[in-house]
Parts: sequence; structure tokens; C-alpha cells
Amino acid sequence: MLCVMRRNCHISYDIVFLNGPSSSGKSAVARELQNLLESCYLHLGIDTFIGMMPSKANRLSESEGKSEGFYFEECVVDKIQAYRVRSGRLGLLVNQTYRETVKLIASKGIGVLVDDVIDGGNEWQKWQKVLSNYTVLKVGLYCDEAILASREIKRGDRRLGSAIEQARRVHVGMEYDLVVDTSTMSSIVCARTIFDHITNI
Repeated sequence: MLCVMRRNCHISYDIVFLNGPSSSGKSAVARELQNLLESCYLHLGIDTFIGMMPSKANRLSESEGKSEGFYFEECVVDKIQAYRVRSGRLGLLVNQTYRETVKLIASKGIGVLVDDVIDGGNEWQKWQKVLSNYTVLKVGLYCDEAILASREIKRGDRRLGSAIEQARRVHVGMEYDLVVDTSTMSSIVCARTIFDHITNI
């Protein structure tokens, strides 16, 4: 992997891309990794953008129905009721803006830790087009479904069943440089595993 020099700061990857279902621990791993990396990496996830949107644009709590932003659509996974996040017109624009923002940050020589739940290889193609000129470390975060469900209940801010639906989809068609299992590894151990991979290339 080509190492690049950015404003007198040596970084091995422009972008570290963390992909995994909701409640798999991506944000916690990203924060630990920020502390380990010598270079400055900004942590950016789709939740950052959702947090900037007016609440009326999304239906991600208990309200039903479609919205211009992001909303849950009921589905069935192995005869179990689940929910899948869908994007309205505004949601699609926000996702596009998210990708372009990551590209802009990287273009300024600042590393980016991307925290996302993508639709497997299909959505990765969109990211790939945007990030084609940058070095990207793709990390897959896996987690036992029973543990995902337990974490989802404890969080209390997610539709129950959405994490398992995502777990069945996010890794399909993906080829990773590194995978970690947050079922058996703490966030700091996952971060150190990623850090060791980065520093030993």
C-alpha cells in the first residue's frame, strides 16, 4: 500500500473505513483508534449527518411511514419481524453529501475514520468511485446476532430487529483488508488490531 505524506504528517491510509451493523461497536472502535493513531484522523459517520437534519425529515423512532429523509420499513428476517432503513429523496442527497465530505476532508490531507452501515458490495461501488484516488483500509466489524440484539435493547434508540437485518446485508459482496469480531474483542482490542495492521504494513 502506498504511503502518502500529508502536511508533514505521515499516514499510511487516507481513510480507514469501518463497516458493520448498528450496535456492532463502530463508534467505540473509532474513538479508541483515534487515540492510538499518531496522525490526526477525523471520525465521521452517517449519524453525524442525521444529527444535523431536522427531526421532521426522518422517521427513525416509533413513527411509521415514509419520509423525505431516512425511515424504517418493516421486513421479515427468518420469520422474525425486523426493520430496514430506507432513504427518501433527501436521504439520498445526504448520503451523497456524506461521501463527498469524506473525499473533501481527505483532499485536505486529513485522515478520516469512516463509520458506516453500507448495503454491501452494491453501495461500496458508490464509495469506490468517490474515493478512487485515496488509500483506503476496509475493515469489517462482525458481531454475534444475539449480542447485537441485546445491545440494541440496551441502547433504546434503535428499532428492535434493525441490527440483525443489517448484519445479514452489510458484508455481502465485500472484500476486506481486515476483519474484527466485536463479540469476543473489546473496542480497545479491535482498535489495537487495526492499529497494528496500519503500522506494520
